Amino acid sequence: MDSKKSFLIDLFTTAVNACKPSACMSKYLENIDASKGLCVVGAGKAAAEMAAEVNRFYGDKCFGAVVTRYGYESSGDTGRIKVLSANHPTPDDNSLAAGKELLELVKNNPADIPILFIISGGGSSLMCLPVDDVPFSQKQKLNQFLLRSGASVDEINVVRKQLSLVKGGKLAQAAKSDYVTLIISDVVGDKPSDIASGPTISDGSTKAAALAILQKYNWPVMAEVEAHLLKPEQERVADTVGEYFIIANAQHAIDSAIGVAQHQGWETQVLGHDIQGEAKEVAKQHAAIALEQKAQGKRVMLFSGGELTVTVADVYGDGGPNQEYLMALAEALNGEAGIYALACDTDGVDGSKDVAGAYINSSTIARAQDAGENLRAQLEGHNSHQFFKAIDDLIITGPTNTNVNDFRVIVIE
Repeated sequence: MDSKKSFLIDLFTTAVNACKPSACMSKYLENIDASKGLCVVGAGKAAAEMAAEVNRFYGDKCFGAVVTRYGYESSGDTGRIKVLSANHPTPDDNSLAAGKELLELVKNNPADIPILFIISGGGSSLMCLPVDDVPFSQKQKLNQFLLRSGASVDEINVVRKQLSLVKGGKLAQAAKSDYVTLIISDVVGDKPSDIASGPTISDGSTKAAALAILQKYNWPVMAEVEAHLLKPEQERVADTVGEYFIIANAQHAIDSAIGVAQHQGWETQVLGHDIQGEAKEVAKQHAAIALEQKAQGKRVMLFSGGELTVTVADVYGDGGPNQEYLMALAEALNGEAGIYALACDTDGVDGSKDVAGAYINSSTIARAQDAGENLRAQLEGHNSHQFFKAIDDLIITGPTNTNVNDFRVIVIE
């Protein structure tokens, strides 16, 4: 393997490892009183690994259930904490079953036994329980539409919360006991009510706001969904917050990698820990910065995180925001020597395929042409997975058991 590519993969691995539950949970578990027992309830791509860490800490004192993505079940012992599996990014029947089971667990937990909620990105799809007047099939179709619409995560979450019996603080509202929430953040800004759509933390979003968002993105009107969102707002339950802690996020991941790079003598710059926007447009901005740095004779690494989006038309291929970002970056750099880059999602899944992301260097366009790939055509068709597969520059990690969003680094030698 290209030594430069290996170097960037190692930096990415450093970032991911810093945000694994085994590296970031212990100090938060020390302050929870589990003398009478501890009910553990969780959802997200890191939920099983988080459950294993709780079990390592408390043993038989803890019990409960969590739901994670297929293939993300922990290799560690979760003891009396049951691990359920469901689909991501579109909920399936197991997501529905998990939503019901976790809500019942919270409702039935005794008032004298505290609940530890362990939440990470992906929980919105993995724990799904629609309001009674919206069929599950419509919730699935709406989710698929939103993921392709170009709507921001904040906007998608407003819609999800208004159509759910567990999101927007409703899961915690069912508890009779005290509770605390530990969160691995995968959202820009680390707003706790947005991570996994905030099952334990409510906000002030409304049905009217949700409907306005759907109309903004020209949604395919679904009768039951529209009827529910047009109903008068019910009297609000007191906002649910409880005690919560963000135990890992994008800044923690990126700063860990920066520490390694600086130790090896690199100058580093952070373009932003929480960048949002269309992947292609952000790539053009970053390419301009990289070219300017090179023109100034800089030897520097440019880091960024956040969550980019890809807005697709009716015809689209396979790929994800990080891969699309790199295709657009390669096009903008146009084979400039001495610049290479990696962009990956820290959960190991970028978009529609089980790949973390990809890698580019100055030979990317030439190698793609040799392989019969047209970068411009694949970029227009959002078919980044095929593009990078053809030149063997996909980054495949498998499940990472954490999720703090995107990790991007551009190197100017």
